[in-house]
Amino acid sequence: MKNLEFKELNKGDYNFFKDIIRVSDDWQQEECSENELENYLLSYQMFNGQWRIWYKNNNKIGISYHIEWSPSNERPWIGTILIHPNQRLRGFGQNIIKEIGHELKSKGHKACYVGCSINQDGWLRFLGNCGFEQLKIEKEVTTSKEYMISVMPL
Repeated sequence: MKNLEFKELNKGDYNFFKDIIRVSDDWQQEECSENELENYLLSYQMFNGQWRIWYKNNNKIGISYHIEWSPSNERPWIGTILIHPNQRLRGFGQNIIKEIGHELKSKGHKACYVGCSINQDGWLRFLGNCGFEQLKIEKEVTTSKEYMISVMPL
């Protein structure tokens, strides 16, 4: 499934992002509510990553975030794949990961990482289906939350 297009997320896309958050209970539990979105996005500015909005046939289908260089291991990470509920289970999430993976590989990267709350079984299964291999569990010091760190060879 090709023909996905993206552009950098801008303020004009925030309502679409909020619409997805509003119906994504797991996202709200792990990340932020729709009312916290702007502060949430600001907290990621220091990482110099890219928030993207994805399209299929000029229709908005989802949001992603990735960085090419993480301070934790100096490697690329995908931080968010969030698909609009009306577009889920159509392969868009997997294709977005493939597109980001191809882009990173073309820049010389050999692998890409993700971190996911160990409480999110559905997210972990999705990442496994996309080719991510579970590497280790890390515990966040301030919150004691545990995250599965996974890696995908490019």
